[in-house]
Parts: sequence; C-alpha cells; structure tokens
Amino acid sequence: MRPLVTPDEMAAADRAVVEAGTPVEVLMERAGRAAARAAIEMMGGRYGKRVVVVCGKGSNGGDGSVAARVLASEGVSVRCLFVVDETETTGAARHHMELARERGVRIEPFAPDRLAGADIIVDAIFGTGFRGKVEGRAADAIRAIRDVDVPVLAIDIPSGLDGHLGVVGPTHVVADVTLAIAAEKIGTFISPEAVGVVDVVDIGIPVGSADASVVQGTDVRRWLPEQDVDEHKRSRGALAILAGADDMTGAAALVVRGALRAGCGYVMLGCTARVAAIVQETCPEALVYVVSDSDRLDPSALDRFSSALDKATAMAIGPGLGRGDDQSKLVERVLADVDLPIVLDADGLNAVHGATDLLARRGEGLIITPHPAELARLADTTVDAIQRDRVAAARSAARSFRCDVLLKGHRSVIVTASGATYLNPTGGPQLATAGTGDVLTGVIGAFSAAGWDNSLQAAAYLHGLAGDLAGDNGVVAWDVAEAFPDAMGLTRDGTTL
Repeated sequence: MRPLVTPDEMAAADRAVVEAGTPVEVLMERAGRAAARAAIEMMGGRYGKRVVVVCGKGSNGGDGSVAARVLASEGVSVRCLFVVDETETTGAARHHMELARERGVRIEPFAPDRLAGADIIVDAIFGTGFRGKVEGRAADAIRAIRDVDVPVLAIDIPSGLDGHLGVVGPTHVVADVTLAIAAEKIGTFISPEAVGVVDVVDIGIPVGSADASVVQGTDVRRWLPEQDVDEHKRSRGALAILAGADDMTGAAALVVRGALRAGCGYVMLGCTARVAAIVQETCPEALVYVVSDSDRLDPSALDRFSSALDKATAMAIGPGLGRGDDQSKLVERVLADVDLPIVLDADGLNAVHGATDLLARRGEGLIITPHPAELARLADTTVDAIQRDRVAAARSAARSFRCDVLLKGHRSVIVTASGATYLNPTGGPQLATAGTGDVLTGVIGAFSAAGWDNSLQAAAYLHGLAGDLAGDNGVVAWDVAEAFPDAMGLTRDGTTL
C-alpha cells in the first residue's frame, strides 16, 4: 500500500533525519533539485524555456530557491519571486535564497505581471504545514497564478491546501503536477482536483509506518484468492441477507445482485412476500425466504430465517428495511444473537440511532458502512463536521463503536476496529445514484462470507472500479453490479490503478 502522511507525521520524520545528522540545508537541496528535474520534464527540455518560481519565507520557499538555482545552472531562464520581504526569510531557506542570488538568479518581489512569458510556474509559497486563511501578498500571488494559463508544478502541496484536510477555502493553487516530498500527504489525496498528477520523490526521509494508506490495485490483486478448479458454491461463502420492505423492494434486489456478481457461492435473502416475488424474477440465482406476513420485517423474521443462518458464513442487514420500532428490535436481536460477521448498512444504521451502545457491545466482526448523513446521526453531530475531517470522523466512529467503518463518499475512508486507516482511490460521480450503496453492501457481505483477507478494503476498491467501468453518463446501481466481474478480472490481470 502507498503511505499517506499527515503534516505532523512528516514533520516528525524530518526532525528524526536532521537529528540523525543530515542538515536541513541538504534535505532542501535534494527537494529543490528534484523540483528542477520535474520542471524540465514538464517543459520537455531546457532550451529557450522560462520558469518563474514563486517562493514563501519557509522551507517550501527554500526548496523553490534551490530549484531556481539548479534550473539556471541548466541554462533555463529563471525568475524567483518572493511573496514576503527578503528579511523574513531565515535559516536554511535564507541560505539557499542567497546562494541562488550569487549564482545569478533574479530575486524579486512578487508582482502579477512578472508571471508573463513563463513556460511553467513553480509553486513554493506554502508547505504542508499551512493552516488558516491565505492573506496579503500570498493571496494575491495565488490568485494571479490561477489567472494565467501556464502549467504549475507545486512542491510538496499546492499552496493554500491544508495538508491534512485538503481544500478548505477558495484561495489555493491548482497544480498540474504536485511533487510530494518523501510521501504523499492525506490532504493532497483527498483533493485530487487541486493537485493534478502526484509524483512522490525520495530525498532520504524514511516515513516509517504511516497511520493511513491508499489501497492500490496491486494490493487487491494480492488479496484476491486463487481460482481453484475444485471450488464449489459452499467454498465461496454463503451470505444471509435481511433487507427490503414492500415499499422499498429495489434495495433488497441490489444487495443480492451485488453479492452474486462479487462471486458469492450461496446467497440467501429473508424478506416479505412482495420483495420475494421481485427478487426471484430479477435474481433467480438467489435462494429467497419469506420471513414476514406483513409489508415489513419484524423481530420474528430472525426466527423464521434460522435455517438460512445455520448455513451462512456472514450476514448483511439493513437496506430497505424501513424505520420503526419493529425494525429497531430486529436489528438489536441480530447484533446480540447472530454469531457471524455482520455488515450493517442503511436502515440498519438508522435502527441504532440513539442506541449506539449496541454497536460497541457487538464489536468484533461488525462492519458499518455509513454515508456522511448516517454517520452524523450516529455520532450526534452535523454532516459538515463529518465532511470537514472525514478521516478523523471515521477513526472516531471505529474507536467509539469498536467495529470496522467504511465512510462512503468521494475518497471513501476505511478504518478498522484496531485503528488502521485506508483511503480508497476508485469511484467517482457515477456512484452518486440511488442503490450503489446497496450493491456495496452485497459485495462486502460476499467477501466477508468467503473469508477474504482485507475484505472491506478490497470491496471498496473493486466497487469503485466497477463504477468507473460502468460508464460516464446515466449509470444506475444495477450497471455497477453488472460491471463487477470486469473489475475483478482487470484487477487480477494487473491493469488497474
């Protein structure tokens, strides 16, 4: 997996290397040289090229000064523009600014007209530790950079982005390439629209074991079990599902379809008679049990579904159940009495609103898959608070509820009960349609039933990839389920991210 670090983790890694004997000036030299190489590559050469490097007063500005000096030594025409008074630059950053000046680089105050004629702009204003609001000349510079039609290379992070939270305001650089020093930062991963292509460069700072990682296709390919000629339906897992109500029949069908397309060997649905008729028509491969005499499921459904649960190796519950006391009592019984891995989603999560101690008591073997509004209800907070720091919100939920959490949305966040954190790179606006979460529930249930390692991370990755493959326009949840075999096949072949 590719590590993602917070600004604090990166700062700690920096300090450790310096304390071990590598001077800050040397690290700055390495970063700036890497930026110069990246700029030359972006321009396609050196001859006749003009570069403007825009610097701040800190270490990021020092990296920029090195880049300017190295580019000048390569025959590139360079201007180095500072958004602060030169006297504000101190330490290693000042050392490299003066060295650049000695080597003939023009060191000038920033002015928008000085961007004219550039083939590329190198953004070295703020680093990953930036917090708060961009003001003054720095804000003017960022707006000017955004106004010109020139490719931008950002050193470590586009200036104005929060290295932990990503985009938090309108005043930030939009880069074509971001040169991540030592490791990518969580903030740049969360905000791909601002960072362009991320290129990680090693300058001799080990990041160790980061608290967060990106799930990659190579990881999922390793987790995919080998296809054995002796496989049979029981060896590929048996998933028991309680879902649907007479006024929400589609949810149950989509959970079932997701599980089937994910390769589950045996899918069993407990539902109402009306839901049963629809699922038998659309998903004839599933075994359907009528476990209610009314239009919704109630606590007695668990007893009537017992023969299926005896065969099952995992369970999924929630989509389309509806809300009410009976549904809450059913979910409570499942959490207390079913000794299987459980995926809880949608109305299953709504059922425990105000009674989240049920989740904590269940603990091990439980996966919850809320979208931001559902997690906000569970955590008794607002959607804005969840979205402001999705990683922290998911970590808090996993810690409080003692279970695995998949917080859905752009760049889904997965946190295990032990606190391990993963971010998912796949999926886009195609998944922003009703029912795709139900498909995901079925997929997670299928992988859990099969006993896969890292089933939650693999399910999120492949579900997002299936969304990518389903098309660009008019995609519906059923399309995502139907694209799932192709997503698995491409991943096995090694042709994905």
